[in-house]
Amino acid sequence: MRRLALRSTGARPADDGDNEPFTYQDQRPDLEQSIFIQDRIRLNNWTISAGLRWDHYQLVVKDQGVQPRFSIARSFPRANTVLHFSYDRIFQTPSFENILLSSSTQIESIDPGDFLRLPLKPSKGDYYEGGLSTVFAKHWKLDANLYRRFVNDYADDDQIDNTTISFPISFRKAIIYGAEAKITVPDWHHFSGFASYSYMVGNVWNPVTGGIFLSDNADEAAANLSGHFPDSQDQRHSLRARARYEIVPRLWLAFGTQYDTGLPFDFGGDRDQALAQYGPEIISRVNFDRGRILPSFQVSASAGLDLYTSERMKMHLQADGENLSDVLDVIDFGGLFSGNAIGPPRSFALRLTANF
Repeated sequence: MRRLALRSTGARPADDGDNEPFTYQDQRPDLEQSIFIQDRIRLNNWTISAGLRWDHYQLVVKDQGVQPRFSIARSFPRANTVLHFSYDRIFQTPSFENILLSSSTQIESIDPGDFLRLPLKPSKGDYYEGGLSTVFAKHWKLDANLYRRFVNDYADDDQIDNTTISFPISFRKAIIYGAEAKITVPDWHHFSGFASYSYMVGNVWNPVTGGIFLSDNADEAAANLSGHFPDSQDQRHSLRARARYEIVPRLWLAFGTQYDTGLPFDFGGDRDQALAQYGPEIISRVNFDRGRILPSFQVSASAGLDLYTSERMKMHLQADGENLSDVLDVIDFGGLFSGNAIGPPRSFALRLTANF
């Protein structure tokens, strides 16, 4: 059971005086059942996994889905390589945050003349992935994957004006595709480390297919019947790398980097409004012309020393420096709760651990 109270603003005539708070209270069981079966078959250098899952969902709407799942892998021992491919049919139930409120007729009283409500259905989609794992030069391991995802009734969130109250919504479809690669060196001449790269493109297509929209949001949702826009997690390029070198058996040094091209954002006002609200330091890290956060590059370093080692106790000293370039890391701008997600600034830590 959840009780929600909020005060309506701008939805009633001005001569009404102070608006009365809108209070809502309701409860309903979320009924979900599932059955699945899965098996794995090994035949020489082939490995096949196949399964079938059935889900039933009943809260505001009733729906069900059958989800076949299949993966196949082929190993090539002489080449130290494994190729793999998988397919998943997905059935994702809507978020239950304020879902009863968004489906209630009572919410129409907030703005009786301007609202849009559509039934919120589970998301259904198809996930494809293929890739390889291989070892080369005896010590170097490469993992690479390509993926593509199609989702109908793609789930998202929408908020009421400048409040922290959000409702689950859905759009017609989303297509997300990308690639990932990682090179790992477990141990090579006192050196170990990894480097990873990911590329992702995510687009969401109008119109909205589920949820509640009020005031200007209702007008915008009703007007946007075509076209697409970037998904909130549409991070085009990401790079991570870390190298560790063992100087002597008890002492090691490590260095790391990370690079992100920046997520998209959707700010309701213009640059001057954002400048007045958040200040020049944060605004300098976003690009309003592209609607994206500017790229971020960070450097980190660590050092570790084994102070004492015996059969009964081990003492270890470690120093860490994060974001040594002291970049203002704007992760999310003008997000769901009208705020920003900011990464930590330059920091240092010293840790002494003892294991008995």
